[in-house]
Amino acid sequence: MKESLQNTLTRFAQELLKHGFRYALIGGLASSIRGRARATEDIDLILLCDVTEALALVASLHQTGFVPLIDNYEEVVKSALLLPLLNERSNIQLDLAIGLSGFEREVVERADPIFIGHSEIFVATAEDLLIMKVMADRPQDQQDVNGIIAVQAGQLDWNYCIETATQLQDAVSVDLVSRIEALRPK
Repeated sequence: MKESLQNTLTRFAQELLKHGFRYALIGGLASSIRGRARATEDIDLILLCDVTEALALVASLHQTGFVPLIDNYEEVVKSALLLPLLNERSNIQLDLAIGLSGFEREVVERADPIFIGHSEIFVATAEDLLIMKVMADRPQDQQDVNGIIAVQAGQLDWNYCIETATQLQDAVSVDLVSRIEALRPK
């Protein structure tokens, strides 16, 4: 992991801890930790909060170097449940998903603390990352899925993946169960 990414992540995680926010690292960075490393230039997190709390977080960050990426961030938070931030020192973008769904809450609840540098960072489990990456289904997500399976296949809780995919697939209108079953080693 690039030093600038690591420093930005650990500094932001300390801010979240200071303000009492629970979170889980997701995205390419988390997939690199749980699977095979790949280049990524941003930090993706699920933040366990509501819209009002997310907007209050922005106000509390005013002297930390973490600023909204766009001027109309309030509208994005309210409509897309996403808070895009920028670290002015490192120029690294942080995308915070506002964790209101049951699955997002479960991802945060299940996240494991992992030491990155000298800081404890809560990282989504390999199973939850696999499910999120299968749902997103972009080329980089396929790369992440392959990396997670290559490293974690013997340890993955495939039953959890199938059960969770069964619960989610109607909500996302995607046949997640078939996609995950196709990945499962025979």
